[in-house]
Amino acid sequence: MKSNWPLVKLEEVAELTVGFVGTMAKHYTQDGVTFLRSTNIEPFNIKFDDIKFISSEFNEKISKSQLRGGDVVIVRTGKPGACTVIPEIEGSWNCSDLVIVRPHQEKLDPLYLVAYINLASGTINNQLVGAVQQHFNVASAKKLEIPVPPIEVQRKISSLIGNLNDKIAINNKINDNLAA
Repeated sequence: MKSNWPLVKLEEVAELTVGFVGTMAKHYTQDGVTFLRSTNIEPFNIKFDDIKFISSEFNEKISKSQLRGGDVVIVRTGKPGACTVIPEIEGSWNCSDLVIVRPHQEKLDPLYLVAYINLASGTINNQLVGAVQQHFNVASAKKLEIPVPPIEVQRKISSLIGNLNDKIAINNKINDNLAA
């Protein structure tokens, strides 16, 4: 089924950048600024079981990759294309090896974008680069074309997706409790 929604390049409705790229192990601390890596990101979800932290000083040094609530993060390598919305956060968060998308709120709903990328078969796979280890980069993300319905329609879609994700989370907790 084809929609009448215009296809728009992501760079036209969002700001894009990339999380810190480089060796990180020496910068990890016991506590401090929450630091997300590609292994922490699943479709629609952040896994906190192996979260890392960095110092406030290093966070300021790599300020380009600081995260805000409402940002969309997309995995570059490992499971390219898995993405989620950063929740409203207290304090600072930062990241490495993730494409950071900051949607223009009046044009693009963050959860709509996440739903489209996670659920539209082949959206990211068609944009991967690299022969040995495929990855998704910012240049590819900027050129990614997405259908953009009116913002009210996007918000309705996001509401439905959000409700389904909440139900899935509740069911997973019930299953965990039953297994225990």
